[in-house]
Amino acid sequence: FHAIVKPVSITMILAALAVIYINTEETKQQGEAALDKSYQVFTISDDQTAATSLGLSLVNSLIIVSVIGGMTFLLVLLYKYRCMKFLMGYMCLASTVLLGFLGGQMFYVAINKYQLAIDNISFYFTMYNFAVVGTLAVFYEKGISKYINQAY
Repeated sequence: FHAIVKPVSITMILAALAVIYINTEETKQQGEAALDKSYQVFTISDDQTAATSLGLSLVNSLIIVSVIGGMTFLLVLLYKYRCMKFLMGYMCLASTVLLGFLGGQMFYVAINKYQLAIDNISFYFTMYNFAVVGTLAVFYEKGISKYINQAY
């Protein structure tokens, strides 16, 4: 019980603190706009009729559900046919990209908000190391400290 509750609680607290101390109004608006656009294939505007808006909303939702269902089906198929090397490669690549991109985005916002002085080479080097060490800590636990593994 404590092995799960403690890391999850710490993660939730750190996520809440990151939202409070790293976000700015500009980044919140940019995030909302990006999230709004990412799930809309057809744009719904105010000058359309209610029936047209409803129809486009239903088509948008069907497309999103179909994509999620198709990707899930593909992953289940790969698991069924024991393509474990491909699945592990996919998970490692996805983790590395997410750690590098999202960690870099948070770090970039913090740099701008708190006006930290850092050059591009150091920034990219730090984000590359963060992503690679995070992937190694998550997938290849041998030789890496328990605390580093839990931190990622």
